[in-house]
Order: sequence, then structure tokens, then C-alpha cells
Amino acid sequence: MKNIFHLLAVAILGLSCAASAASPFDGAGFNLSVQAADLPAAPVPAAVENTSPEKAVPVHGYTPAERGAMNAHNEGLFRSYAKSIEFDGEETRERKYRPFADYEAPGYLIMSADFNFNSSQAKLLMASKLPADGTLVIFTDYDDAGTKENILRTYEKVVPRSRIKVIALAGAYQGFWARDGIPVPAIDKAGKLVVVDAVYGHRFEPDAQIAKLFGAGLEKHQYYYEGGNFMANHAGACIMVNHGAHTQIPDSVFTNQYGCSEMIRLPFVDGIGHIDEHVRFISEKVLVTDLPQYKDVLQGKGFTVHMLPKPSGPYETYVNSLIMNDQVIVPVFGRSTDAQALAVYERLGLKASGADSKALSNQGQGSVHCITMTYPKVPASALLKALGAREL
Repeated sequence: MKNIFHLLAVAILGLSCAASAASPFDGAGFNLSVQAADLPAAPVPAAVENTSPEKAVPVHGYTPAERGAMNAHNEGLFRSYAKSIEFDGEETRERKYRPFADYEAPGYLIMSADFNFNSSQAKLLMASKLPADGTLVIFTDYDDAGTKENILRTYEKVVPRSRIKVIALAGAYQGFWARDGIPVPAIDKAGKLVVVDAVYGHRFEPDAQIAKLFGAGLEKHQYYYEGGNFMANHAGACIMVNHGAHTQIPDSVFTNQYGCSEMIRLPFVDGIGHIDEHVRFISEKVLVTDLPQYKDVLQGKGFTVHMLPKPSGPYETYVNSLIMNDQVIVPVFGRSTDAQALAVYERLGLKASGADSKALSNQGQGSVHCITMTYPKVPASALLKALGAREL
């Protein structure tokens, strides 16, 4: 199936990761060494609403036909797996990696350039809360100086130009839901970044380019999977919604490639079936959710779970937030429960800001966490030309 996805765009090399003296597997919240990131910018498209009919940003969910094709694909892979010798008990090896938890200090905030579903306020707010040593990475389909300049002018209102990197990735408009299409980060035992490449239903596949950008190892599997259905702490406790095509992915994939010590599979309740709609880690042992049935299961696993209110829209959620150090950007909808949700995060020690998600959720079927990806602090040494792309 992978051969139907075309990868043209920014290739990059250089970024090697240096580890601190602590082991990434000691459960102590491993810190990658911090160096000043100096990613020479490559090109980008204008940060404007994408209205081109041939380049329409997809709704977060899938059509019944798309879901059926993904289910059939994953089911076929699982049947082959079940017949293999690995299924007889040899499928799980010693963990080579551990997850990068998205409550850990971010080095990079990654988003697409498009402002679809009225997401401009949310994106600019998130960029404004980026830590002072963080880098904003905006990706786009285009590679001309004019669109790059447009992007820089848009974001330099909230982030110094020197900390904004613009890169060109083919099919970037299909990567608007960055949490799903950008590869999932993990950390190996040497402290280096590894990214995990799954097959993405909206056909945005920049994994090889992203791996090169961060000097990272690249793990690959052929199952359809989205990063929005992956939630993990740094100790390796992972959580997903066991729904649709994701039910056919063996636990060994999560152990061997994502660094999970355990995959907790929760039942589907509503939304599009991603865990980041209803559960998120605040720290290693503390979570928030808006579903009582999830709270019961997770407390039974030894976690402390706090309840958030549940707004009335079918895709609205206060759980789909972005945490960067002591800041949390929370989706808000102009509802009476907005202030209550922000107060829950504040009581957990975070400074909460509200990001307008009314159109993002009700029209796009996603929210704040869905349109972002965070990567750890890694030393950046170079950003080179890619096949068909050029650095401006």
C-alpha cells in the first residue's frame, strides 16, 4: 500500500541527539541535551485558508469507504502476522525505545501552514506559548520565497523570526492534522530520537524526510495508524482507543517500535475514535478524561484521573489540549463549561489559555492537539536541500 504515497520534498540531515547522563529507561523523565537549534529555513506556503478545490484540507475523520479499505488492509496484515512464528510467543523483544511523552519539554512545535477551520487564532496562540528555547516548524506544499516570507510575517507577531523554520513537504495540505501524519517520536537507549512511520489514511507521508530532519532513526510498519490514537507517558504506559482498523494492530508493534511497556486498549465511545479526544497525560501518573468509564479503567491501572466537563458538540472536547512546559492550550467553544475546563488544568499546576475550536471541532472533527506535533529538544546541525526542494 505504501507505494501509492508519493514523497517529494524537504530532505534533511544532520541533527544528532545527545543524551544526558540519566538512562532513558529509568522512569525519571529523561532529558535530551539542549543546544541552540539552528535549522536553516527551507520554503513554505502562505499561512492562509486553503481554498483550492484540488488541495482541500481533509476533514479529520474518514468516509465509510476509506474506513472499510483501512480495516481490510490491517485485517490482512494481522492474519499474516497471526500465522507467523512470532505469534507463538516470540513477537515481543526487549524494549529498544521509550515513548517521548508530550508533557515533556518540547524542542519543536510542528504545524502545517494552513489556517483551515478558523484555526488561525489557535495556531498563533500555540506559537506564542512556545518556550523561549523552542523552535516553531511550519510546513507547506510550496517552495518559493514569497510564501516563505508570508509565513514568517504571520508568525513573527508572536515568535521571533530567528526561531521560525519553514520547510516544504509535498502534500502538506493533507497533513493539516499533524498529530496523525507526522511520525511519532520515541527515544532509543542511547538517547537518540527515533520516529515511527505508520501508513496514514490521508496520504501524507513525510516520515523519511522528518527522520532526516532530526537525524533520527526510522522505524516502519505497514498498518494504518494515526498518532492521535497514541497517548503515552515517558515510562512506557501507552493508551489507545481499540476501534476500527486499529484493533488489528498487534501489541508487539507498540512494544517493539513505539517503546510501550503496556498498551491499554479502551473501548470506543464517540468522536472519530482517537484517544486524544478523551484521555491525556498531565504527568507520568496523572491523567485527565471526560468519560467516567475511562476514569474507572485508568484508576484501576494505578493512575490518578481528573474529570473534565464534556461539551455538547459531537466532536468537542477539552481533553484535546497541547501542553508545553507549564503552559496548556485548551480548546474552547464559547460554552458555559469553558471556564470550568480551564480551571481543572489550572488546579493541576498549568497556566491555561483558551484556543477557539468551535469550527475546528464541529466542521473539521479535530482540535488543538490534532493539528500539532511536538518533538524533544535535539541539537540541530544542518538543514539541507531535499529531492525537488530548495532551501531559501
